[in-house]
Order: sequence, then structure tokens, then C-alpha cells
Amino acid sequence: MELKAQPAMAGTSVLQRIEGRFGYATDQQHLPGLLHGVILRSRHAHARLLRVDTTRARSMPGVRAVVTAADVPGLNRFGIVVRDQPVLCEDRVRYEGDAIAAVAADTLEQARAALALIDVDYEPLVVVDQAETAEQMAPLHGESNVVARDSLARGDSNAAFARCAVIVEHHYQTPRQMHAFMETEGGVAIPDNNGGVAFRVGCQSGHRDVEQLADILGLKPSQVTVEATPTGGAFGGKDELTIQPVAGILALQTGFPVLIHLDRFESCRVGIKRHPVSVVMTTGCDRQGRILAHRVDALLDTGAYASLGPAVLENFLDHATAPLYRIEAYSVSGRLVYTNNGVSGAFRGFGGNQATFAVESQLDALAGKLKMCPLQLRRINLRTVDEPGSRGQAVRWTAPPTEVLAEAAASPLWLPAAADACGRWLTGTGMAMGAQGNGLGDGLPDSGGGRMSLTAEGRIRLEFGFVDYGQNLVEAITCLVCEALGCAASDVDVVLGNSRGPDSGPTSASRSSVLVQGVLATILPRWQDRVRDQAAALTDLPRDELDSGPGGLFVNGQRVLSYQELAKKGQPEQTMVDASQEFPVAPEGNQPVGRYLQLQIATVARVAVDRLTGRVRVTELHHITAAGRVIYPPGYLGQIEGAAIMGLGMALTEDMPTREGRYLADNLDQYMIPTMHDVPDQRVDILDNTPETDPFPVRGVGELGIEAVVPAICSAIEAATGIRLRHLPVDAGSLLSALCAQEEQRL
Repeated sequence: MELKAQPAMAGTSVLQRIEGRFGYATDQQHLPGLLHGVILRSRHAHARLLRVDTTRARSMPGVRAVVTAADVPGLNRFGIVVRDQPVLCEDRVRYEGDAIAAVAADTLEQARAALALIDVDYEPLVVVDQAETAEQMAPLHGESNVVARDSLARGDSNAAFARCAVIVEHHYQTPRQMHAFMETEGGVAIPDNNGGVAFRVGCQSGHRDVEQLADILGLKPSQVTVEATPTGGAFGGKDELTIQPVAGILALQTGFPVLIHLDRFESCRVGIKRHPVSVVMTTGCDRQGRILAHRVDALLDTGAYASLGPAVLENFLDHATAPLYRIEAYSVSGRLVYTNNGVSGAFRGFGGNQATFAVESQLDALAGKLKMCPLQLRRINLRTVDEPGSRGQAVRWTAPPTEVLAEAAASPLWLPAAADACGRWLTGTGMAMGAQGNGLGDGLPDSGGGRMSLTAEGRIRLEFGFVDYGQNLVEAITCLVCEALGCAASDVDVVLGNSRGPDSGPTSASRSSVLVQGVLATILPRWQDRVRDQAAALTDLPRDELDSGPGGLFVNGQRVLSYQELAKKGQPEQTMVDASQEFPVAPEGNQPVGRYLQLQIATVARVAVDRLTGRVRVTELHHITAAGRVIYPPGYLGQIEGAAIMGLGMALTEDMPTREGRYLADNLDQYMIPTMHDVPDQRVDILDNTPETDPFPVRGVGELGIEAVVPAICSAIEAATGIRLRHLPVDAGSLLSALCAQEEQRL
């Protein structure tokens, strides 16, 4: 079934965004007494701090506070996995952009003027700028630059390789990609009158942030509130704390609200990036194409601080086992190392798409050596829905992988493209597959809750701790509620992201939709029972004859009581229902490894390659998804198509290279993201065999669209030119040189 674009739900945040009426954290310029904060960043990638003198800055007009590491009231460290990053550096900076001091002033101009007068003396240190040699360099933290080292193994890979008829080994390199969200990092810290502080900020987990901020600010968790306001894009880049610690310190020092909003230059310099990965893969099969052995050796550069790097390494290795395919034996290993190359962390795909790029490229290479159709090689090796996962764990698919492949094989993009009369453009079509799991996985604590009530104004109110950063979660929740109750969208209010409300866990790992569906399945009938009880008491009508509908309660199609009347005459506070659930995992008795709920995608790409310049243009993308039931079609399309465009950028244009620890780009005029001109025609087809009785009918698709698009594009380039590219992003000059070499060989 092809999913086509549909109008957005009337009155939703989508329309407000389009019309410019949506309020973001960084729009809050109206707060009484608002001060503006700015942060002094290191000019060196690695140096010892000899002196930080704030004397001149403190005497500047309008300055209300100047703070350094000595002013951090609690723990001067943060980090979701490892608390290794200082809020303000004490004696050493580890990347160009490390925070050293901060200023709050009446105006932004005054704050920046004062910041320029802070005197810092540095003693430059040796820069660790190559991940390959980081392990041999002086440690940036502790005793070693190796943050994490992990491996997965199944069977005897050496014996399996000895039986292979064909073996391919290649090196792959993925780029340091930037999130490039429209709203850069920012928000407001607002002190209360009791020594506490509230944050209105773009983030991805208000409840989790409270714990770290309380430790940093020397407060009790009950004194810290985080209101995760609607956010102008995140994609993982706002999972870690950004401006919150410094804004909170300045707010407590001054007693006034403090707004910090990074400009694009600062965001490029200090924002989280995708982990660049260098990986060698060796894969072997027999003469019939059955994959027997697979070996992986990966190196991930996490930069100056760990951030979520250890979890990214785990997910990379999980995907590097080739979860869609049967492999007799594998040995998969990887290292995560510290360098002075900025900071890498969470990014849509979370390491999985880097691994899939290499795995799918390996399958194409095997097919080439066997002179076999790449689709046929995949068909031979794809798992069935009844088989365990690649790590021997129980998994739950929504459709057989062979059916996804069959739909990809039937794509109209395999038909010949229109001929180029001038002979300038070479066209080709390629395909790749990908699997993605939902949830935090590997037995990590993973639960989430929600709340439903009728407000005093007669509104149906849903509360979750998730954050709205453009993924249409509000619309999805509204659709589920309207479907269950028969009410109108205008009856429903969805409130997200307040740490004083239900704790739903982080808005990451494509987990939100799954938990929302599960929690609503519990609280909706309970809420409806309470509403019916009150309505029956007020109307003297049998409760079993009362049904929710648009605007109120109905009997035989006639409205007998509006929600407003029920709230006024009844006890709306008695309708409140809370529920929480564990994220779905494998049935009891199964080892909690990997992720139980699985979804899959096949992407078919058509490209045109310019023989004169080496430039690649992606002209069409066709995605076949098997990801359960679709709740809100515009949101589903937006996630798949938007993620694919992010993958297109990863494949063709996006990278933040460094030299001696310094980024070579500092703005979007040097960092090339795809524009509307670069966006190809896209089609999304859905395979949904989910039965009505399935306890887990929904999957989160926020990361699925990026999973297979990069290897599909590279496969299409090879189909057009005969050249396989394994280092990203594709370099037009290198491709042109290879094309020229081909031409010379033909002469």
C-alpha cells in the first residue's frame, strides 16, 4: 500500500509551525527582568588553563554576573553515560569550544562585550586528533583514551572462513555529521523564590535532566523543574545537557531569568555530532551465496567526552552482526576512543545506520564476486519471522523480510530511466535493506507513563513526559484518543515534556509511539468508565448506554451531556487516571539482548552521475516499510522522508572534518546540507500484516528512514558507473577521477 501525503490535522502544531505561530523555548523574550547569557569557549583543542581573569568583565555596564568553575555550586560534571564533561573547565580544556566562563547581562550586546574582556592564559598541549593513534597518546581522561571496548561473537568464525568459496574485505569510513536543526541549542532558566530553578528549554528528557541539574546546582531534585518546550529539531543532538547548567548557575547568582541561545557559529562549534566510524569488514559465503562468516573491526571517535558514545558503540555492533541475515559465525568488535575532535553523541540512527552502510555494501560485493543478482543473494540469506535474531534473541517482526524484499524487487525504479540525449548523465538504480529496533534495549531499564483527565474547563487532557520536537507526537496521541473515544480533535489537549508530570522516559530510541499506544490502551477504558459513572449519575441514564463522542456523551446518537457540562456539574478531578508500563521486551525466559520489537525497510534509489563533474544527483527514492500500524499518516511520511534526506546528506555532502582538533567549517555556508533543490521524488509503501489482536501493533519510525538509504545510493552509483564508493561523503572529485580512469582503460 502506498502512503500518500494527506492534509495535516486542523488546528495542530503542524499548522502553527508553518504559519510561524509556534512558541519555542528561545522565543521567550518577554519574561520580566530577563537577562542574556553568553559562554566563553576555548580557542584551543587541548590546553592547560593557567589563568582565567574576569576582573575587567565584571566592571562592564549591564553585567549582572560573571561565573567560572569556582562558581559551580555542586558537581562540575555532566554526561548521560559517563559524567566526564565539566560545566565550566577548571584547569584543562579538551576541545575547541569547551566552556570556561559565562556572563549574564541586561542585553546580549553587553554580555558579549564583557565576555571579550575575560583574560585567559593557555598552555597548549599535544592534540589527540587521530582516532587511529588515540590509544597510544597521553590520556585525556583517566588512564586510557579507550572509553569502551566491546565485542559480539557467534560460532567459530575462523573455521567458517576456511570453508568460504568467496571472501570480500573492505574498509568503510562514515562522516562526522551535524544535526543542523533549525532551532539551535537554547532556553531559559528561571529562579523561583525558594532557592530553586525552572528551565524552559529544548531538550529530549526533562525528567532525566532534573537529576543531573540538581547535582550540578547543589539542589534537591524537587527544587528543579524542566519544561521541555516544543523544540525546533533535535535528532539526538539535544539528548545531552546543552545550555542548562550554565543558565541555571547564572539565574541562581542573579535572581533573574537568564536566556542563553547559541548562534549558528557556536552551535556548529560545540554541538554534538554523529560518530565518525572507520570499520574493516570481512564477509564470506559458499558458492551458492549462503553467508558463512563475518568479521568486523570498528573504531568510533567520540571526541573529547563520552556523551552517549558507549551506547552508540553497542548499537553499532548490534547492527554490524547483520540482523536481517542468517550468518553461521561472526566475530564483531569495536573500540570507542577519546580525541580532541569536538564531541560526538546521539544522532538519528544511533550507530546502526553506519553499520548498515557497510553490511549492505558487503552483500553487494559478495554478489558481484559470485556474479549473482544482489537481490537474489539477500533472498537466500534473509531470516524468517520464526527465527531468533542475530544474537540468538527472541525478536518480533511485523512482516516477513522476504515480503519486504519482494516489494523492493517490484519497484518501478528498476525500469530503465529516460535516456540522456547528450550522454552526459549516467543513471543507475540500487537497493539496500535495513532493520531497526525500538527501545533502549539490552536489558536497560526502560519504562514510561502517562495521564488522562477531564479538566475543569471540560477538556480531555493527555499528559506524557515526551518532548515535541516536530515528530507529530501530539497528532498521533490525538488520533489514538479520537479513534478510541469517537471524540473530536478539538476536544483534546495534549501536554508534553513537563518534569512535574508523568515520567515517560527519554524521547529517543524510537520508543515514544510504542509507549504511548501501550499506556493509552490501559488508561482510555479506565477514564471512560469514570466519565460514564459521573454522566450516569448526572443524567439518570444507564451508564452502559452512554458513549463518548464529539463534544460530549451520547445515547443512541443524541448528545445528552457536553464535556463542559460534565466538568461543571461533576467531579472532573475524579476522572484522572495514571498508568505506566515497561517497554515491551522478549517473553520471560529469553535473555534481554538487542531489541525485541523490530521493524524493517528496503530503499530503492535511482541516481544520475554527471560525467563532466562527478556530481551525483539522487532523482528518486522508493521506501518499503514494515513497521506496524500507521497512526498518523502525515507524521509517518514526514519521518521516513525526512530521515531519508538526512541520509542523503550523509551519503553525498555532509561532513565536519577536523585538522589538529579544529573544525574546518563553522557555518551552513561551508557545511552543505541538502536543500529543497536536492530533494528527490519519494514514494513510501507500507507492509502491515499486524492483526487487530496484536499486543504491540505500533512501532516508532523516527530512525527507520535513514537506515538503508545510504547503501542504496552507493549501490545505485555503482550501477550507473561500475564504481563502488566506501568512504563517505561521496567525493565528486574522486568519483570523476575514477570515471576518467575507466575511460582511459577503454581507449
